[in-house]
Amino acid sequence: MSTAGRITAAALVAAAAVTITACQGQSVASNQVSPAPATSAAANELASSTATPGSGSAARPGTPAGKPAATTPAATPAAAKGKAADRLVACSAANSKVTVNPISRPINHLALTVTNTSAKPCAAYSSPALIFDDAQAAIQVVRESVPQSVVMLEPGQSAYAGIRLSSADGSGAHGRTAHDLTVYFSGRSGNDSTGTPAHLTLPKDTHIDDSAAATYWQSDFQDAIKW
Repeated sequence: MSTAGRITAAALVAAAAVTITACQGQSVASNQVSPAPATSAAANELASSTATPGSGSAARPGTPAGKPAATTPAATPAAAKGKAADRLVACSAANSKVTVNPISRPINHLALTVTNTSAKPCAAYSSPALIFDDAQAAIQVVRESVPQSVVMLEPGQSAYAGIRLSSADGSGAHGRTAHDLTVYFSGRSGNDSTGTPAHLTLPKDTHIDDSAAATYWQSDFQDAIKW
């Protein structure tokens, strides 16, 4: 081979070496800039143990994915109050003393008093149902006298109800003299009687007519007799 041929061949070999080196360098640089994404098995396990499928929220620590932790609902104040109300008994002649007395003002009125004589609280629900002598039905109730809340009686405490015997102007029909009074006590619903009724002897010459009415139980004596 001539000298010129050898020079040309050497040049071609050198050019090929430079090309190969450049390509290798470009491949290394490319691998360093854009590494292939890799997810470890530990990362996959952590992701699966902290996310609840389909919930979009994290599970409580220590709780297997997809299995909600067992919880005990806390008692709400309303629920606790309801249970306490269920245990509360109504006031009646079985746990209370009942008396009836005349008052000077307003005229034609009596005051009915119930006093808790037991060792536990009782509730004076709604209004007393009052029957004079052998009447077939209780007298009417003064609806405007509804208290703001049920009257609760601790041992020794009293509640009051006013009894209007007759109209002040004498316009009531079927006036007569009554001798006995039966007091029935309302249950929690206010629609039925409960417990033991009280049987009382009325003051002498108690006159009643068809306008007779009783108030709801009140915690204050003056609230009971103003009707």
